[in-house]
Amino acid sequence: AQDTIYDSMWMTDKDGSLRPVEDADEKVKKLKETTLRFIELNGFEELTNVQEEVLKYAGSGKDVIALSKTGTGKTHAYLIPIMEMADSRAENPFAVITAPTRELATQIYENAKIMNQTDPDLRISLFIGGRQKSTMVEQLKQEQPHIVIGTPGRIKDLFVSNALRVDFVQMFVIDEADMTLEFGFLEDIDVVFSHMVKDPQVLCFSATFPEELN
Repeated sequence: AQDTIYDSMWMTDKDGSLRPVEDADEKVKKLKETTLRFIELNGFEELTNVQEEVLKYAGSGKDVIALSKTGTGKTHAYLIPIMEMADSRAENPFAVITAPTRELATQIYENAKIMNQTDPDLRISLFIGGRQKSTMVEQLKQEQPHIVIGTPGRIKDLFVSNALRVDFVQMFVIDEADMTLEFGFLEDIDVVFSHMVKDPQVLCFSATFPEELN
């Protein structure tokens, strides 16, 4: 059964406090043809609750926390709005997606690569430990990706090495936020986030609600 996420979605008010989403019946906006194709390629006949709710608030500038269990389509809950808002004509990263383990980051990357079937010019890169850093640095010197996916430590490492640019990032996704905090990656997240010149929208996905997310 799918999660009912009406009571599991929060947005930040102007004073920084969290409040629950109240207009859960608002109609989902019309999507670009490339986004609709991406949804079709993933075999979705209709969006799940978490996908529909996140899509409505992505791009609003409001930070969102979504409590969602595995199997509810949460990965595509952020990949769909990223697909909708990404501009493959841009030169620098638009979105950064972090996951607490190499395995999770790789799974996200495999899902994201389907975007290239609808927009071949969209550059998507995976940055995780266990791979040669010098190769990644050289890759970034040649061309910056539009969508960055990886573990917090590796992404921070590439940023502090002046290889990865984050100053144009508009959407920052923290997947498995509770596990990210449990593994001690909050400092790495903060380093990267604090150097995003344009205040990005933050989307947090978590199975539980750690106090640090408030």
